[in-house]
Amino acid sequence: MRIGLSCIVYLFAITHALAAEDSIRLQLKWQHAYQFAGYYAAQELGLYDQVGLDVEIIPASPHTDVAEEVASGRAQYGVGNSSILIQRDNGLPLTILAVVFQHSPTIFIAKNNVITFHNWNKKNIMLEGSSDELLLYLEQQGLDVSTLNFIPHSFDPLDLTTDQVDIMSAYSTNEPFFLSQLGIPYRVFSPRSEGIDFFGDNLFTSDQELKDHPERVKAFRKASLEGWEYALKHPEKVISWIISRYHSTYSREFLFFEAETTYDLIQPDLIEVGYINEPRWHKVVKSYQALGKLSSDFDVKQALYLPEPETDWRQVWLIASISIPVMLLLFIMVMVIARTNRRLDHALKDSQKARLMANQQADLDPLTELSNRRYFQRQLEFLCKRAARKKIAFALFYIDLDHFKEINDLHGHHEGDNILKEVAQRIQSVLPEHCELARIGGDEFTILVKIMDQEAILDRLSQLILDVLKEPFFIAQEQRRISASIGITVSPRDSTTPSSLLQFADEAMYSAKNSGRNRWQLFSPSLHTEILERQTLLQDLRGALTNNELFVVYQPIVELSTRRICKVEALLRWQHKTRGLIGPDVFIPMAEESGLITSLGDFVFKESVKQLSQWRSTVAPELIVSINTSTYQYNESGKYLNHWYQYIEQMEVPFDAIILEITESMLMHQHENVSKQLLTFRDHGIHVALDDFGTGYSSLAYLNQLDIDFIKIDKSFIRDLDTGKSAQDLCEAIISMAHKLGLQVIAEGIETESQLSFLTSFQCDMGQGYLYAKPLPVKELTTLLAEKNI
Repeated sequence: MRIGLSCIVYLFAITHALAAEDSIRLQLKWQHAYQFAGYYAAQELGLYDQVGLDVEIIPASPHTDVAEEVASGRAQYGVGNSSILIQRDNGLPLTILAVVFQHSPTIFIAKNNVITFHNWNKKNIMLEGSSDELLLYLEQQGLDVSTLNFIPHSFDPLDLTTDQVDIMSAYSTNEPFFLSQLGIPYRVFSPRSEGIDFFGDNLFTSDQELKDHPERVKAFRKASLEGWEYALKHPEKVISWIISRYHSTYSREFLFFEAETTYDLIQPDLIEVGYINEPRWHKVVKSYQALGKLSSDFDVKQALYLPEPETDWRQVWLIASISIPVMLLLFIMVMVIARTNRRLDHALKDSQKARLMANQQADLDPLTELSNRRYFQRQLEFLCKRAARKKIAFALFYIDLDHFKEINDLHGHHEGDNILKEVAQRIQSVLPEHCELARIGGDEFTILVKIMDQEAILDRLSQLILDVLKEPFFIAQEQRRISASIGITVSPRDSTTPSSLLQFADEAMYSAKNSGRNRWQLFSPSLHTEILERQTLLQDLRGALTNNELFVVYQPIVELSTRRICKVEALLRWQHKTRGLIGPDVFIPMAEESGLITSLGDFVFKESVKQLSQWRSTVAPELIVSINTSTYQYNESGKYLNHWYQYIEQMEVPFDAIILEITESMLMHQHENVSKQLLTFRDHGIHVALDDFGTGYSSLAYLNQLDIDFIKIDKSFIRDLDTGKSAQDLCEAIISMAHKLGLQVIAEGIETESQLSFLTSFQCDMGQGYLYAKPLPVKELTTLLAEKNI
């Protein structure tokens, strides 16, 4: 009785002491949301009040440094990730009290076209502070984080739809919901997929708080974890509190999504809420030490709150009374188990075989049964270490199929997968024994030439690969031809760092693509310099519109029989602020590759239509403008073109005063998208011209099928009119054929009277070229239009 009374007095004293303390502050790591549900529950249920604590829960802004708030004493408790260890190692005296998320929610989300890690050094990556586990993830993927372009985080997932952001760090409980709700496609890159599974949302305090108020720490931790247990069982109630009492700006639908994903991260069915798994923390420390983020003598035990459990003597006696009979029973069981050991040995051997097979499967690409990226990365690292240590040369091939996306778009992913399997088999069939072929993602393959005596074998091997892919592939009994672009780098000559070699091979491959595809390119320092120069120019191009560096010039199109200017072709030009005039043959391919072509094309269209409106109302009432379009503007059923119709009406220009030019290659590679859009043009009265006629492969097959009004004979044919009868016969045949199909013909690149004479005799309708005028700025062309004829 005396013992019980003393305990009551002691507990009363503790409660009174706690009640006498000033209010304490809990600093969250973000705005009020379900990821902090347990603390709201402890507050609203009065669990903090019961132990004499007056707790203020403080939301954070993007600029809040939670660790600094706690270390400085402005807050007594905080919520943070595993970077608390690094901050402690850097001098902030912090201690982790409880682990709420047994799995980290930290991920990367990226645009849907970001499939692998091979070109992240060319991407814009938003990374928030204290993202050390994401940096470790990138290091394990072979990336050199010092070369990556990290930009400040806006915490707005919609930035992923702009040109400024390709990838951003995120929470699996947050950003995926918003992007899915808006129908925005994205990809997730999770450290957990590579075994980097750190803890998340840890409750922590300062060493000073632990020293000065140990009982308060204990009481606050206990009440908070009881709050979490309640919140996980009653999410609806807690969500109502978050909305009504904490004035969260998040929707109820989002909070329920967050509650569901949070439950999976906490795993309360398997693990006690708040449990600190010390062995797992040791693994976290080793991972950070390997990254150089923690000192080698860092003692994780000093950073973890591991109080000695209180002894419950009743439980001790209960265990003892049960354990004695259990021991007797165990003795009997041991005797039985001994008889079955042989069977267990046999089962163990079977299990080891199964584990070995599983490990082998983990290194295989399931589609092609080639080595996958994981195995390739290990092999590359081994060869790099060998090259650095023993100077044994090897080569890396980076192979990317040309225009493969069109096969998936036109025929479906099933047919695309069949093509990939056959490509893998064909390449494998020509490789020597010392070469390792891997598929590292999508239509991307790599080859490691492990033994290389001289570089001449690289040329021969490249040609073998291109030759074996020349034979047609069959899709639903239809022949399709596929080529590849190959980039090659050699170690140790170029580098002995895996990430650098991958980057160099990738750069060489893109150089091969830009040179016409279906070829190979060996990496060189000068090529690397060109790539860097190109990246700089591309960055400048991104700002060219806002800096007013882009402008439109116009080349007259003349009716040959009357020499009257009947049309003009709009052409984009770039006056760089330091480099001067940059030709469209340089910046237009860059714009197409980067996706900028849609905004540039929109600029050209609106400038041209607005200028046409002025000319028609002043000097040329019947003038027509011809505007070039790009393949990329017809993607996604031409949604980027739909607002043009309203703009034409706004400028009070007749629809039939507009010609949109397409190329033969667009018909070849975007036939379905283009043909749908041509029907829309026809319905509005817009005309279509087929540009560069004669340089493609299948134009004749489409002329009868599609709504085309004009064909433009490519200037390469016009140039040869003076020197060859074959060019004359060909031009005459094209013009005659077009007229029989009801089409008008425009000849490009007319430079001599002799060429004009031939074209006039062939009854060509219109022409353009330096014989009449070069592309002119608005002022000069306005003067020319006033003269009516050239």
